[in-house]
Amino acid sequence: APEGATILIPGKLLGSGELASNHTIAAYSVSNGAREKIEAAGGRIMTYGELMNENPTGKGVVILG
Repeated sequence: APEGATILIPGKLLGSGELASNHTIAAYSVSNGAREKIEAAGGRIMTYGELMNENPTGKGVVILG
């Protein structure tokens, strides 16, 4: 995803793989391993509700599926 984008995951985010940058990620559900990796990289996890409240227009949101 482009730098500065918010990533929307339409499902559960699992902790396999590596993370190269500090994105903001909204997901339906997040495993503990994924949360640890994202926060260790300086990223942020949010719920769908938090995303809708903070960014109601969806500007800069990339949906990965």
